[in-house]
Amino acid sequence: MAIPYIVSGALMLACLIIQGHASFDVLRIAGVKPDLLFITIVYFGYSFGSFYGEVTGFIGGLLHDAISNSPLGLLALPKMVIGYIVGYFGRSVLKGNIVTISLLLFIASLVKGILTLVLSYIFHTAAVSDFITIIFPESFYNALLAPLLFLLYDKIFEKELTREGY
Repeated sequence: MAIPYIVSGALMLACLIIQGHASFDVLRIAGVKPDLLFITIVYFGYSFGSFYGEVTGFIGGLLHDAISNSPLGLLALPKMVIGYIVGYFGRSVLKGNIVTISLLLFIASLVKGILTLVLSYIFHTAAVSDFITIIFPESFYNALLAPLLFLLYDKIFEKELTREGY
């Protein structure tokens, strides 16, 4: 019963290590890295519901805040909100084909980026040009990686998904 939670935590920590460590800058394209933690949070909300997406979004966001030099909660709030919203609709509404998953991640990444931009603007660390240089390319990159990661996570959580009825 506790194994899915342990695996979820391990996946989130692995994503944070990959995102935060300089040796993984190989993933950087045009100066932008994918937000692997965010893709994982969206997967949890999509597959296991709004509460699971909200909780993993909040915890993952706080951990991401801890390894970055951003104010505490700046990255947690958008990830928690998007985790909840995606979980609210989830697999029961959005069927899991490649186009739907990519579109879901693209739109979710844009909304997360806009929320983060608004919150960063409050702390005087944002510019509107960040939308074109950071948010849009990251959203596109996340949308490209999402189907592969969703397929991998579906294999990892196969028993849980069959028990949930998906």
